[in-house]
Amino acid sequence: FMNYNVETNYKMDSSLFKSKQLINAMKKLNNLFLKETYKGNKVSYYYEDLNGNVISYNKDICFYAASAIKILVCLYIMEKARSKKIDLNTKLLVKMDELKPDTGIIKNQKNNQEYSVKELIKYTLVESDNTAYLKLVNYVGKETLKEYGQSLGAKFTMIGKETDSFGIINCSDMIIYWKNVKKFIDRNDDYGNLLKKYLLNPTYKIVENDGVLKYNYVRKYGSYDIAYHEAGYVETSKPYFMIILTQLNKESYKKKFVNDTSKLLLNINKILNERED
Repeated sequence: FMNYNVETNYKMDSSLFKSKQLINAMKKLNNLFLKETYKGNKVSYYYEDLNGNVISYNKDICFYAASAIKILVCLYIMEKARSKKIDLNTKLLVKMDELKPDTGIIKNQKNNQEYSVKELIKYTLVESDNTAYLKLVNYVGKETLKEYGQSLGAKFTMIGKETDSFGIINCSDMIIYWKNVKKFIDRNDDYGNLLKKYLLNPTYKIVENDGVLKYNYVRKYGSYDIAYHEAGYVETSKPYFMIILTQLNKESYKKKFVNDTSKLLLNINKILNERED
């Protein structure tokens, strides 16, 4: 019933393939991506629940990462803090000539100012602060982050121009990052709880639909020029990962497309895990 190359991997009983609910839900998702409005744009999504059911489209197609990659340096530092190799209270000086435009609040400082590593992580995730993010990248080293991503199994960590500290991403790499984020948080200690707190409360939200927001939605967005992304996991009674990566050429399409996709994936999650035959 699919009109484009959607990849599926269902690890449930074979009757699932005969579910009218699932067929109709997948058709709706299919029709969204086939809309004339979105033709000629690059889009990708990845869904995976804890039972191992996977639905994805263009999972290996790469996009400019934008702020979605900011999760990686924060996870790396939090892991090092947990193992006592980094002190979150360490102070780093942000000079006036280091201030970056666009997202964030540090750009408004009036003089050179010190911030703790913990504060910089908070600003990076909650405010998507570019100055905070780049300070953290420089603190641990871009090559270190590249090696870290590769050690997790990602292929494209920090790949891009030498002067760029964002690089490219695809769903295949992002699911690796986010599975490690969830694993870190699920330890349920002070470090995991702190990271989760930041990821639950971003200042700017792309996905705002009532269905998804009934649950804890642990996420990080990315937005730069035509790149517009949302990635994370949703804590329903049957939690699932959701990654939506886009390059849409009209501003008015962006938020609606990501929200419409998130609604459809939530519905599919309910059918896969809580369906009534």
